[in-house]
Amino acid sequence: MSSDPRFTISASPRELDNAHRLMREGKLAEAEQVFRNILETQPEQTEALRFLANAALARGAAGEAVDLLNRAAAADRNDIGVLMELGVAYRAADRRDESRYVLERAVQVSGGRNTAARLLLANVLELDQRPELALAHYFRAILDAQRAGQWLSDETTEPGLRQLVKHAMFYVAEGRRSLFDSALQPMRERGAAITRVERGLAIYLRESNEPRADARQRPTFLYVPALGGAPFLDVTHCAWLDEFRQRVAASGDEIAACLAAPAGSPSDAPAFSLGNLLAAQAPEAVPAERRVQIYQRGLLHDAPRQHAPQLLAALGDAPLVHIPRHGPDAEIIELAGNVRSSLRHGRTNSRCGVAVALPGSAPMRVLVGGEARALEAGQAIVFDPSFGVEYANDGATSARVLAFEIWHPDLNADEREALGALTAAVIEFDGRVQGLD
Repeated sequence: MSSDPRFTISASPRELDNAHRLMREGKLAEAEQVFRNILETQPEQTEALRFLANAALARGAAGEAVDLLNRAAAADRNDIGVLMELGVAYRAADRRDESRYVLERAVQVSGGRNTAARLLLANVLELDQRPELALAHYFRAILDAQRAGQWLSDETTEPGLRQLVKHAMFYVAEGRRSLFDSALQPMRERGAAITRVERGLAIYLRESNEPRADARQRPTFLYVPALGGAPFLDVTHCAWLDEFRQRVAASGDEIAACLAAPAGSPSDAPAFSLGNLLAAQAPEAVPAERRVQIYQRGLLHDAPRQHAPQLLAALGDAPLVHIPRHGPDAEIIELAGNVRSSLRHGRTNSRCGVAVALPGSAPMRVLVGGEARALEAGQAIVFDPSFGVEYANDGATSARVLAFEIWHPDLNADEREALGALTAAVIEFDGRVQGLD
């Protein structure tokens, strides 16, 4: 790895120029001697220490490299380049605890942004037989690097890292496949009919490029093949929906109380935060598009808990998607007159969106995949949110709709169980990755 001039203790410009010339000419043994001469008068000259340490590593003298790089690190303990090289030297010396420590330090000093340091750390964790942590660090390093336009090809990968990057990608592909396979294994062992879920997993892992039924479908998480390709579904597939609409119509006072309540967090979220304090001091504005959360990633918000027992009971009897830290999701959307909501794509076509126009709502339109359906108070529609959903109020008075997710009615019980287990496994792994320092 190249030296960082910001942390180099001064040497004679003439000596350094000579060493650099010899390096450019490929006369590394002669350059090494020049750097050794520099160290005789300046024992902590960082560039000389790093060059000589790398030369020692090249001839298999890992212990000597460790000693030299520890001297360089003593000059500046926040020099990421030195820490990375010291971690490599410790690894070559089979001193994995020390290697892990200094590479963790390199990642920390960089604020988690140095992908090469994280890559090296993951490799040490792999060698240390800590596969779950190695997998998370490898995956995070790849994600961060590729978001920055790196590690997309040999041309976008530093030559010294190419072999390790390719190994990391193979390790991640194998590790994630094994991890998610284990979530589905109980269903496989009993012969469950989950072929469509298996195909969806292959698409998610980019092992398959099976096309979507409709090019407008753009799920943000998971696409499950062979579930149809229509933006709107026939509501007759949802036998429970007529009774549900009646129960919602009888919950008008509860819904009004939820709309009137101050915006809040889920009941198990911290009651105080600086953000909440600052928001309370800001001038109140009437939004053109307002979303009042009932359930958010499975967490029940305070207002419906306090004010809407009948509405919650009705939702409890609907086929909502219950997955820890993921679902159900349900909200009341209120649009002022002549307002069109933002376009949102659903997480997966294995769920359907349900929209029920609330009592007293102005007529509105629901647009899915660019196709529109009229919706009046008391009416309901079912749609595939992966097509992208918008709500439009073309009138002068406000329109209100209850929106929530249910399992796609064409899924069998085994598929719903498999999708729940797979989603939970993905969430748990992604949480570990995002939680890395």
